[in-house]
Amino acid sequence: MRTSFEEERWESIFLFSAEGLLMASQGTSPDYHEEKLLEFSFSIMEGLKRLDSGIPMMEIRLRGRQRKILVFRYFEAWGEELVLTAVVSGRKGYKRAMNRLIRLIRELE
Repeated sequence: MRTSFEEERWESIFLFSAEGLLMASQGTSPDYHEEKLLEFSFSIMEGLKRLDSGIPMMEIRLRGRQRKILVFRYFEAWGEELVLTAVVSGRKGYKRAMNRLIRLIRELE
């Protein structure tokens, strides 16, 4: 995550386990604290489970204050569901960097 963070795509980035444990993080966001991002990402996950319609959900993006984008990427690695949560400047692309980071995480298996 540190290498990806050094590319300055993220204001902050967090990796959470399915149980809500912080597995890795880099950076801080004054407007978007870790606890609130964790709470929101898991409330979305619970809502998707309630739908129980087999809708595959991979990413949710929200535009926040001051052109910030909140990204919640759901993926599987190490036999469990993980959530990669990032606060991104609205002026920079993030998808390719996030995909690279997820590949790196999966390679750690």
